[in-house]
Amino acid sequence: MSLQAMWVHGNSADIELNKLGRGSGEDIDGRNWTAIGGLRRGWGVEYRCQDNSNYWFHFAIPTPVIDDGVRSRLRRVMLLFTAGAGVTLSSVHVWDGPNRVLELNGLAIGGANLSLIDGRSSFALPNNEVRWGIGVSVQFHFADPGNVILHTAGVDFES
Repeated sequence: MSLQAMWVHGNSADIELNKLGRGSGEDIDGRNWTAIGGLRRGWGVEYRCQDNSNYWFHFAIPTPVIDDGVRSRLRRVMLLFTAGAGVTLSSVHVWDGPNRVLELNGLAIGGANLSLIDGRSSFALPNNEVRWGIGVSVQFHFADPGNVILHTAGVDFES
């Protein structure tokens, strides 16, 4: 049995656009298009979102589907982020292609989450066999206008 971790940098995260084709609707520091593309820096991507709203962000995780003839299994999903005042992580969903394999809702995790803590920035996954490709979708609730920085996301696989 071998364990393998796959991570992507926060700069790879995308915001889910609403039906009007907008992301957060607010540019950061007057920089054009950061409402849609975020402000990408060396330490991650930053988005500024409107108050009383929820926004989804998506990460595509490199996925080792088969290792030496054995299908990989999901073990853990991890997310490092910094949420400004009035901003909380509210949901974590993990997808294997079109199939949702983890759905955590009703979370209220704010502040700087820069180390792995079970139930806060690291979440156990059911022992699902990987069939396709893994996507991690996270939703943040903005009680007030605020910023979130997505630093990195990853998944532990076992084969």
